Amino acid sequence: MSLDNLMTALAHTLIGMGTVFIILILISAIIYLFKFIPKAQEWAAKRKQKNVPEPVTAPEPVQPVEIIEDETDDLELVAVISAAIAAAMGKENTDGFVVRSIRRSKGNRW
Repeated sequence: MSLDNLMTALAHTLIGMGTVFIILILISAIIYLFKFIPKAQEWAAKRKQKNVPEPVTAPEPVQPVEIIEDETDDLELVAVISAAIAAAMGKENTDGFVVRSIRRSKGNRW
């Protein structure tokens, strides 16, 4: 290994390590400045309060509206359950059986 190669490698090492340390110093400075953010927010809030001419009255509250969902139209759910029953029975289609009601079973057979 020649002296020229050794000097080039040393220069690359110093440049790389120097870059890393400079970035680490910048990151630590940014983290240090985070403690001043709440103070700046308080200062901005106080300044904004000084510029408010008069208090604004609140609008009347809006009455909540009840949303009534129609739970009787579950045809998609019935189709999925029918397909699952047909697959469990080993059939390719749902011909030959009719779903009259859907209720939860007592045991879990999955």
